[in-house]
Amino acid sequence: MKTEQHCPQVWEPIQQNSEWFRCKGIGIDIAPISRIAKLIDRYDSDALNLLFTPGEIDRCQAASDPYQAYAVCFATKEAVGKALGTGLTGIGWNEIEANITPNRLIVHLDGAASLQAAKLGIREWLATWTHWDRYVLVHVLAQ
Repeated sequence: MKTEQHCPQVWEPIQQNSEWFRCKGIGIDIAPISRIAKLIDRYDSDALNLLFTPGEIDRCQAASDPYQAYAVCFATKEAVGKALGTGLTGIGWNEIEANITPNRLIVHLDGAASLQAAKLGIREWLATWTHWDRYVLVHVLAQ
């Protein structure tokens, strides 16, 4: 019987520092850009402030495709809620903030979302997004 061999230079440090390797939650969400565009167009700024942080609104409005940027922020909130294991129950939409930069998607939590992450021992978020055919997909990994 052949046993699987692991590269000791890589595997041993991971075993010794298992906290680094541990995934505490995964979330994924797909958002149709047209649905988010209708939401943005339908509601006034007071209603949008319930869903998005002021920073998200500013960055989305300045983006080359604002509706796509809003869809990424929306899907990030949904994906983070899934990774937290609560959905958005008890968490305000604007307690999860997405910051889309040229190289990465940065997640910031406040309020109940931050408390739930701390309860689970989550200290870092790895997030990525893509788009195709007027949809966005966001994937988050909580560590």
